[in-house]
Amino acid sequence: MQKKKFKILNKSILVIVLLLLVSFCISSSMTSVIATADDALNELILKNYVTHGPIYIDYDDNFTTPYGFPGSGIAGDPYRIENYNITVSGDYPILFSGNNTAHFVIQNCLLQSDTNIGIYLGKYYEMGEGTVKILNNIITTEYQSGIQLNGGNFSEITGNTITTYSYGIKIEYGVNSFVSKNIITGGDDTGIDLEYSPNSIISRNNCTGNFIGIDIWFSSDSSITYNNCSYNDRGMITTNLDNLIVTNNIIKDNTGIGYLLQNTDDSVLTNNLLQDNGGYGINVDLHSDNNVLHHNAFINSFGITSQANDDGANNVWYDTVASEGNYYSDWVSGSYPIDGMASSVDPFPLGSMPVIAEYTNSYIAILFTLGFLALSVIILFYRKKK
Repeated sequence: MQKKKFKILNKSILVIVLLLLVSFCISSSMTSVIATADDALNELILKNYVTHGPIYIDYDDNFTTPYGFPGSGIAGDPYRIENYNITVSGDYPILFSGNNTAHFVIQNCLLQSDTNIGIYLGKYYEMGEGTVKILNNIITTEYQSGIQLNGGNFSEITGNTITTYSYGIKIEYGVNSFVSKNIITGGDDTGIDLEYSPNSIISRNNCTGNFIGIDIWFSSDSSITYNNCSYNDRGMITTNLDNLIVTNNIIKDNTGIGYLLQNTDDSVLTNNLLQDNGGYGINVDLHSDNNVLHHNAFINSFGITSQANDDGANNVWYDTVASEGNYYSDWVSGSYPIDGMASSVDPFPLGSMPVIAEYTNSYIAILFTLGFLALSVIILFYRKKK
């Protein structure tokens, strides 16, 4: 009997490995695969929530009185709001007035509200610098944002799964924000909205089924990397900023424009996939100047005569050192003309797909790592059951 159980376990392991390989082959985005795998592991961890009422923090003393949260409020030992099921009607699950100086983390919680924001930090005052961490929560809101943060420089928002009909994550005045590995779906507004938050990192998020996947305003010197902005109305918009690094993003199957640059200057866009969008893959507006765009892949996106548009000035559509431009699925020969008032051309179109995250072999190793992590959890549960 024991031998039979061991054979069943081995077969289960083989099936999971095969499924992981199939998922790798058919996935529209490796970012999506990684986020989904992380979410599956989170689901295993988060089975036993403790039911809790709404949490209101007006002053740092409230962490201990009345709530008694563990931790001491310093960087190495933050107060911990964790493992709670906070499901409310007509209320905020978690609300901070702001101006907090104690360090804290909100993690591994299930938060649901039918009327208000899931986590609202800094309703009246900006949050304190370096105090905020929001990790691995599942958040569902019907009419308001999933997470809204005012201030809190050097904040971290990672690994959350958010379903909302408004903003998924909205950050204002949060310099050096780090937003990573979040899954955001279903918003009538924006998946990730960043405003007046320079020097921020937006990486490896999956924003699908929203009006706009990622929307960034007045947040110069930031990076947008390895995100999946697909199946939205518009994939990505950047407005009134400069010195962006935008690379290895998947922007596909959006109803309208893939990526719209509005008054975006002196930025570098490389190795992004712009595929099957209803408008231009990339549209550079009248006030967006001195940008460099190369090694991007434009596949079956709909423009007027080309898959990209440039109404700005001094934008360069190729790598000036390597003399290599972008890949266009409709390119035949010679230079590739770019639509728009700038009369730009790509003089060095690529004859084959550039290296983009979705297609790199290094992700196979990541996928197998995730697979073995999942297998270790299954084996652990099997042994406990035994």
